[in-house]
Amino acid sequence: MIHSFTTYFTRNIFFLFLLVTFHEVALGQCPNAPLSDDRGVFSINNIDTDPVNSDGDNNPIAVNNIPLKVCPQQTLTLKDLVSGGQSRSFEITQNATVLSTSNAIAVPSTTNSITTTAPATPGIYFIKSFGSNNGTGYYACQVIQVVDLEKPKYTVKMCDVAGTSQKEVTIVLLDEPSNKLIDSYTYSVTPLGSVPRGTTRSGINSYPYSIPLTISSGFVSYDLEISGTNKVGGCVKSDSRTLTTVSTPLPPLLGEITLGSTTNASEVTLNTFATADIEHKIWMRDPAVQSTYNTSGTPALTYTPTATAFAIKNLTVPDPTKQYCFKVNAFDICNVKTVESTNEICTTPLRGDTKQGGNTIIWSVAQGNLLGNTFRSYDVFKVDASGTESLVKTITSIGSNLYDDTDVICGEEYTYKVVTNYQYKSTSNLLKIKNTSIPPTPLGKLGSTVIGGQSIRVTSLEKEGNDLPTFTAFNYYRANSINGNYTKVHSGTSAFWDDTSVNPSAQQYCFYMTWTGGCGESQPSSKICPIFAQMQGSSLIWSPESSFTDPIIEYKIFRVNPSTGLPINTSGSGLPYTSTKYSLNLTNLNIPEAEGQTIYLAIEGSTGNLPTTLSNYIEYQRPSLALSAQAFTPNGDGLNDTFYIQGRFIKATKMSIFDRWGNLISFIENTNYQSNPQLGWDGTSSNGNKVPAGSYVFQIQVEDLSGNIITKEGSIVVVY
Repeated sequence: MIHSFTTYFTRNIFFLFLLVTFHEVALGQCPNAPLSDDRGVFSINNIDTDPVNSDGDNNPIAVNNIPLKVCPQQTLTLKDLVSGGQSRSFEITQNATVLSTSNAIAVPSTTNSITTTAPATPGIYFIKSFGSNNGTGYYACQVIQVVDLEKPKYTVKMCDVAGTSQKEVTIVLLDEPSNKLIDSYTYSVTPLGSVPRGTTRSGINSYPYSIPLTISSGFVSYDLEISGTNKVGGCVKSDSRTLTTVSTPLPPLLGEITLGSTTNASEVTLNTFATADIEHKIWMRDPAVQSTYNTSGTPALTYTPTATAFAIKNLTVPDPTKQYCFKVNAFDICNVKTVESTNEICTTPLRGDTKQGGNTIIWSVAQGNLLGNTFRSYDVFKVDASGTESLVKTITSIGSNLYDDTDVICGEEYTYKVVTNYQYKSTSNLLKIKNTSIPPTPLGKLGSTVIGGQSIRVTSLEKEGNDLPTFTAFNYYRANSINGNYTKVHSGTSAFWDDTSVNPSAQQYCFYMTWTGGCGESQPSSKICPIFAQMQGSSLIWSPESSFTDPIIEYKIFRVNPSTGLPINTSGSGLPYTSTKYSLNLTNLNIPEAEGQTIYLAIEGSTGNLPTTLSNYIEYQRPSLALSAQAFTPNGDGLNDTFYIQGRFIKATKMSIFDRWGNLISFIENTNYQSNPQLGWDGTSSNGNKVPAGSYVFQIQVEDLSGNIITKEGSIVVVY
């Protein structure tokens, strides 16, 4: 069972004192008891003759602080050796405090020991023993190291002894960290299928360590068994293999080579074909300064393959921007000689630059005199964001090591690689280039339209900001004609803009757009002009320039309510009217007089697809008409008794009548012609008497519904 802290502390105030006063110590060193005369003693796995005493006295080299190696979840027997001890308990923890958790395991008083398991996770831990003796607490501690022991790392060779039937076997225990956790090795070499006869060797403190054996048997194959055991015991890892006499290694061969990895530009991946269990050395040279390999120096990599096949080996080069060549040699360990490789291969470093016309990539020229590898061609690849490669060019001239890529967009990143084709491939590093020196491409389709007859909206119909690399802003330019001087009038992130500073009914405006990104400002787009309509006499005319980057194929003229912008339908009027021309004679329209003298028209242009574009609103005032008779008979018979004005769209009239000597004899004013259109001169003078028959002069002033003044003069004959 697990002790509770409350019960434990109330029985022994000593441990409360430890908890309050103890300070954490370095990892791997037992926490020191503050009362040095209070000593505990316990054993591990019943080794009572070599017990754990106290806590190490804060001494890093004390036996308590030198880790005992144990296996993950190894069975441990912990025994409290303090005579007369009470309230005994143990805990195993990674926490370097005297009392770190409530995981103390109580020790039965009948046995003074417990059986538990070591932690499953490798690392440093503390075994702590607690108890009390006659009211005085005691404490002891031992550092343990849970190690996940690996198989012994070694090489082995078996060679024939010349002139005899004997064989020499040499096992070399390698200088590997995992070997240094092993305290003893057990090994045996026996004929294939025989019972192993193990020999144990311990106390090895220096690696590599060689174990020579001589075998007198004449068998062809043998079993090798080798295992390692740690100090405490119970933790064993073994390895085995079949031995045959080492033959002369095959000449090694180099396959494909690749420069650079996703995490290390200097890493080289090299495929090799080599003989198993034979030490090989990969040699490197800089062809710019070395024509041969310095095989008396340090190799780029030493390795021993476990199988005779192609294997991938990784090594690093001093400077990934420079070209390096490689060959691999094998060592005949029995005959003590080097077996040269049949070929060599070189890296293909790739670099690049940007220019206004695109990207330029340059790679190291292939070596033309390589052993066993003849140049064939270069393949230039472009790699998209998903990793898909596209072959863009194959070059067969060994000296042509440059490629200009003009199919690029400013601000977009491109990835390139080059493969030098010898008998085997040499693949370059992946090169990423983002060109910011090319002017951004112009925008695609644009449109412009008049909004509500008062403002002009300019729109990028094809591109939004997030469609453009390194986008920062759209720029809007305006002029008073399509070929006029353009001035930037707005800049913003929206793909459309309403220009409210214009008067679309007063004149024509034209626009173009650009966009700005990390590459600067783009070239101008096509120029666009919203439809500008105006009256010319009785004809409605409009601008021929397109409101879209696509041409307008037809126009539709319709009446509009200028307050709402909604169309007004008038049956039989001829509106809406569709045209492919740029003018319309409005006298051909048949709009009823009751619709009023002033009407408003708008023009809609269409490319055949949405959207459409609108013009400004055109105010059309239909002409007023004022007619008068040449004679009348004011005789009171009810027929033609009054001389009055006839016409349309008349608001008010003023009529002055003169005799033939120029005297004003009558003045009639009609302020509401629409209500009383027949108000006029009844043939009487200002004194109320009928005028004699004869000719009289009239002068008429007419105000139409639009406020226009019309003046007419003439003569009228009075007949009785």
